[in-house]
Amino acid sequence: MSRTSTTKAAKAGKRRRRHQSAKSGDAAQDPQAARTAGPGESAAPRDPGPGSRPTDPASASASAPPGGQALPQPRAQDPAVEAVRIAEAAQAAFDGLYTRNAPALLRQVELLTGSMPLARHAVHRAFDLAWQRWPEVAVDPDPAGWIRAEAHHHALAPWQQLLPWFRTPPRERSPFQRLPRGTRHAVLLHDGLGLSLRRTAAESLATTSMTRRRIVRGREALGEAAAVRLGDLLDEQPQPEYPAAMVRELSEQWLRIRTVGAVGATVLIALVTAVGLVFGPLSDRVAADRDPVGQRTSAPAP
Repeated sequence: MSRTSTTKAAKAGKRRRRHQSAKSGDAAQDPQAARTAGPGESAAPRDPGPGSRPTDPASASASAPPGGQALPQPRAQDPAVEAVRIAEAAQAAFDGLYTRNAPALLRQVELLTGSMPLARHAVHRAFDLAWQRWPEVAVDPDPAGWIRAEAHHHALAPWQQLLPWFRTPPRERSPFQRLPRGTRHAVLLHDGLGLSLRRTAAESLATTSMTRRRIVRGREALGEAAAVRLGDLLDEQPQPEYPAAMVRELSEQWLRIRTVGAVGATVLIALVTAVGLVFGPLSDRVAADRDPVGQRTSAPAP
């Protein structure tokens, strides 16, 4: 091959390479040119637009702004705030139960015992106990029945009539209050409040047959219209002595006093026991020193 033809071939190769380089540069600037590039032609990657997201994690981390933070995750409820919310819900539930049931319960206990002071004492004690055991009472199927049973049984306890300030003179008792305790309790629950025989037996702590006999005897003693008269008497409902908030506050105060008293009694018993353990052997040693065994004189033989 001649020198002239070799020079022409070299120049043609340079022109072809420049042409391909020019097409590659145009493709880097024009996306349409990059899509139409041939198989042997290289196309520069496209510059993503403002709204596009990089698919490469490295590019995504590189494109994140320096100092950028992830979105805050939802925080769990603060325990203190949750405790306050639960306490407020418990107080509201107790106050509603007290407002709805305390007047009727006062009238029931007054009819059972004939003493309004005893009725106020029994009802207050029942709600006091309910607030101290509120987690148990709140999940009870019938919280009002739980409190009613506590108030009735406390008021009908035999020792309550032994207290002079709760005692009702016999001449001031109504025919209903002259009935035996179990009979008037069963009649009040079944005829006055409309409870079923089984529920009356369970709440009065008696068998179903005994409860039925009590109701029959009570109706015979009071007459056929006893249930109607008893219902009319139950409609008269006095107002409670204390509001619900004061009942809760007094209950918490008495609970603290009883707790301190129990702790003090325990400490006192432990102190007395310790004193006895320390000074008991000491007193025995002192007695032994005063009367040693070797100096004891025996009685002369006859």
